[in-house]
Amino acid sequence: MVNILRSLTILLTLCLSYLANANEQPLKIGVAANFAEPLRKLIETYNQQNDTKIDVKISVAATAVLYQQVRHGAPFDMVFAADKKRPRLIEEEGLGLADTRFTYAIGQLALWSAINDKTSIDLLQEHDRRIAIAAPHLAPYGKAAKEALLSLGLWRKYHNRVITGNNINQTYQHTRTGAVEFGIISHSQFLLSDIGSGVLIDSSLHEPIEQQMIILSSSNQIELARKFQQFILSDSSQKMIIKMGYADSGISVDDKQ
Repeated sequence: MVNILRSLTILLTLCLSYLANANEQPLKIGVAANFAEPLRKLIETYNQQNDTKIDVKISVAATAVLYQQVRHGAPFDMVFAADKKRPRLIEEEGLGLADTRFTYAIGQLALWSAINDKTSIDLLQEHDRRIAIAAPHLAPYGKAAKEALLSLGLWRKYHNRVITGNNINQTYQHTRTGAVEFGIISHSQFLLSDIGSGVLIDSSLHEPIEQQMIILSSSNQIELARKFQQFILSDSSQKMIIKMGYADSGISVDDKQ
């Protein structure tokens, strides 16, 4: 009899757990294109480390596009931008929770070629065809790429020859398909690429790419979003982010902007 009751209790617990999970809505995240793949890996790690797994729905776009989507009522719970400007605007406009804006990564640029065995910045001096960057007015990585070309004295040479993607993923595709010989992409994308060669671009050549996240005030899953945010800011996640091509932000979980 005791065994039967124990079995029924276990069965009831499993059923309640299943129903609770079934009723949970996915955590909806808008993410800048450069961080989409790292975010997927972090979600996978989160679910491996936690008994209560989360279902996450990701929308990928350039940071400026994400910002406009938030302003027009996109039902995100969180936004992972590629800059700090838009999260700050989201906060100032009352669309984000004031105590949830954090720097989660420092972006880095890479010059990449899918067809060359050895890529270097010097090759841009000799190159006389088009290159690819993300649109500077939409994507922080495009803005930083333009700043780097200006610092190198190459913007005048290339400004009429650049192919601009709406986000850094399009720049990656332009380069990977051979539409251009060189593209300036995120260092993270370069590390994930399986062909060609690339080189890290000196961060002193452009303004820091400080990437911030924020929880939206319209979210109905604020506690879950906060828990996931703490996971992203944890030492172990920050080490993962650095291994995936980002610089050390040097910001602890207790720091905020």
